[in-house]
Amino acid sequence: MKAMWRISLVCVLVVLSSSFSTMHSAAQINTSLNYGVYVGGNLNMHTPSFFAKPFVNNLLLPSLQHDTTAKFGNNASSFGLAIGGIVNIPLNSMFVLSGRIGYNGVGGTLNTQSYVKSLMNSVDSASSELTMQSSISYIEISPILQIHNLIENTPLYIAAGFEVGIPLSAKYSVSENITGTNTIPSPNPNPTQYSTDAAISNSNTRIALSIGAGWPIAVGEHTFLTPEITYHLPFAKISSSSSFDSWSVPQLRFGVNLTLSSTGNSTSLPPKSTLQTGFDGTGFYDSFGNFQNLEQVRVEDVSYSELYPMLPYMFYPQNSATPSDTMQRLFDPGQKGSFSIMTLTPDALEINKSTLDIIGARLQQYPAAKLTIIGTYDGKGEVKNKGLSLQRADFAKQYIKSNYSISEERLNVQSRDLPEKYSTTTLPDGDAENRRVEFKSLTPEILDPILMKSDNQRIASPDFVEFRPFARSNYPLSTWNLSISQAGRNLREFSGIGDPTPQRWLIRPNELSDKQVPIDYSLTVSDSSGAKSEANGSLHVEYLSSTKKKVEQLSDRTISKFSLVLFDFDKSDLTPENQRILETIVLPAVQYNSTVKIFGYTDRIGDAEYNRKLSTNRATTIKNAISAKVKDAKYEIYGLGKSVPIFDNSLPIGRQLSRTVQIYVETPK
Repeated sequence: MKAMWRISLVCVLVVLSSSFSTMHSAAQINTSLNYGVYVGGNLNMHTPSFFAKPFVNNLLLPSLQHDTTAKFGNNASSFGLAIGGIVNIPLNSMFVLSGRIGYNGVGGTLNTQSYVKSLMNSVDSASSELTMQSSISYIEISPILQIHNLIENTPLYIAAGFEVGIPLSAKYSVSENITGTNTIPSPNPNPTQYSTDAAISNSNTRIALSIGAGWPIAVGEHTFLTPEITYHLPFAKISSSSSFDSWSVPQLRFGVNLTLSSTGNSTSLPPKSTLQTGFDGTGFYDSFGNFQNLEQVRVEDVSYSELYPMLPYMFYPQNSATPSDTMQRLFDPGQKGSFSIMTLTPDALEINKSTLDIIGARLQQYPAAKLTIIGTYDGKGEVKNKGLSLQRADFAKQYIKSNYSISEERLNVQSRDLPEKYSTTTLPDGDAENRRVEFKSLTPEILDPILMKSDNQRIASPDFVEFRPFARSNYPLSTWNLSISQAGRNLREFSGIGDPTPQRWLIRPNELSDKQVPIDYSLTVSDSSGAKSEANGSLHVEYLSSTKKKVEQLSDRTISKFSLVLFDFDKSDLTPENQRILETIVLPAVQYNSTVKIFGYTDRIGDAEYNRKLSTNRATTIKNAISAKVKDAKYEIYGLGKSVPIFDNSLPIGRQLSRTVQIYVETPK
């Protein structure tokens, strides 16, 4: 019988949903608190299992004996009324908290049959039909959570919560109808009826689980009529008395809610999120700055060296004399061991976030060297803070002095307004770059670039991959995360708020494994409705080990990469400092049979075509300087301007590093 009720409930929900789906109703809720009434009919499903004798002892004549095994054990159905008030509080576009208080009628009629016999003649017996009519009702309090937008373009919601019923009325009336032989004494040998009334003792508070579904229909600008069906599964019996040791009443309720907005302000229920994510492209930039889709990354064991530039600047947030974590990572003296330049991440941007520690370590290495620290400000928003430039320089001085035990006389502090070679003063990017300290030393090794080299490193080609993620939703986007991994090992992770932006992955030497396993990448995005979407992709990997090259007699080579911050803002002439670096570090790597590829870049400031010409001029300047010394090498120059953002231009460090050339020297072994 219980299984039949469950099946019936499912069928009713399906039929109800199907029939409502043909109605042209607006999927609406109120965006503010709304209230109203509910009314419904209960299908009460009584499931009794208790003995009848205690209720009929007072009905029988003293000369009769009742069958002691008689019990009310037959399931029965009845109908009752449910009515009350309702308050709906929308939490967001998906969840609505519904509170209800009202009347719940649970009563019904139970029947059973038994036998009675004469105490004077135990053989004679008669049939006894017992009928119990109950009057049971509660004050019902129900906290319900409605979940909307589960089915796209429909107002259907599901609901779940609890029903707490406080007993209002709990009584019953039992009647007995006896039919039998004339040997049983009675006032009348024909059918005899007896009855009695009593209260149900020890009636329990009704606790029940409520689940169901509803379909809001707009019947006015601010009025909603909501047909609803719910199933109530009780956890408590009707009474804790031993006389009613097993009597519960599940309910199937068909009702309707009528609600009004408290402010008269209602809007359409926001539809289900249409969040979609993916990639408009995953690729690299060719030698001419054109974006090319990428399916495979080649990893090769080669003799490799790379020169990472050292900016003679450290940048500060506006009106601050302390650098932020995004601009400078300060070494924690509490960490185990001491700071070492060679343990830095092989990445120009990351290296230049450790400027103070690099300079401090080099001042220890060259005890005769001295350092000049010049503080500046942007000359605009900070102009009223006259002492800020000096405070910035003093912060750098005190850090180097205390953490690297550098004597006072070796550190000269100065201050000025704008830097001597300032960036543009007409754009916020330029202002951010002018808020800095500058470092100068007559000992060139203090500010020299950092050279990292190895006879055997795994180098990726291309070594610069751009991911172009997208997310589209009818809701505002909240957060996104892009993760890159290989064989379950996390390589890099990017995250942000709002629309996902193109992310650029500079593959560091030895970052990829020495196994021919794919690179996996995954984009996860959420929107303001709470919806989430994920998109995945992978890049094949071809790995050429040194052993494989020898076995297959593949040509081997030496690769040297030099990234030089050679140019001031909007300039293409070679500075004396970088002329020295070219002559002492770059030229020794160029042989008569080398191929030298020179790529010129700019930051994001300025017109694209102007920047392309500027970057070409920069590359040409370097090519002329090298080819004047090594004429037989093969030279290729490319002016990429700002079309290939090799460093994060949202940071002053990244923009400074982008005013550069990168020189690739490939020499056959």
